[in-house]
Amino acid sequence: MEIIRAGLNDTNIFNENELSYGACCFFTEDRTCKYYFKINGREATLYANTDKYIPQAVEEFLFYSGFITLIKNEVGNKLFSRTQDEPYLCEIEKIQPSQFYINEKKLENVKKWIKSQEDIYIPIVIKNEQIISLDGHTRMRAALDLGYTSVYVYLDDFDDYIFRFANEALKRRISNVCDMELVTDEEYKIKWHKFCDNFFER
Repeated sequence: MEIIRAGLNDTNIFNENELSYGACCFFTEDRTCKYYFKINGREATLYANTDKYIPQAVEEFLFYSGFITLIKNEVGNKLFSRTQDEPYLCEIEKIQPSQFYINEKKLENVKKWIKSQEDIYIPIVIKNEQIISLDGHTRMRAALDLGYTSVYVYLDDFDDYIFRFANEALKRRISNVCDMELVTDEEYKIKWHKFCDNFFER
């Protein structure tokens, strides 16, 4: 059974507050089983309406949340744990984006749940002393808008295409998240998804 990450418009499955947390909401392809991961620092609690496909849902969540070290269910039973290096603070302006656009709707949602720097973790890769963000561009922009100049970063797994994405961003004169264009939800789907589709069709 495929586990699908919820989008901003999946309000018939999750409420807007749950969806605002980004990659925390998932459901099965038949839309009958749903999974919500509530994050607290580097830990998360899973709230689900079923006992089915829990390992698959956890695996999908961890794909987007590499900083998590412990996941429990809502009654406190451990579902997953691991030991990792501690994330460290890094100035946002020193992080090279690997995307080009910021979804305005998602940005406003993210701002609702960020209460401190400890809420923001960004996956990165370092190549030739260049720090490249693998994800989390909206979180970084929200952090700046809320007055934070640094975020916690951690090294994560990556595919080589990320370097080509970062180079393309530089060609577009995007060297930090402030250079990324703010677009509507619809524009984001058209512009960013079209770029990705064309890139991977080559």
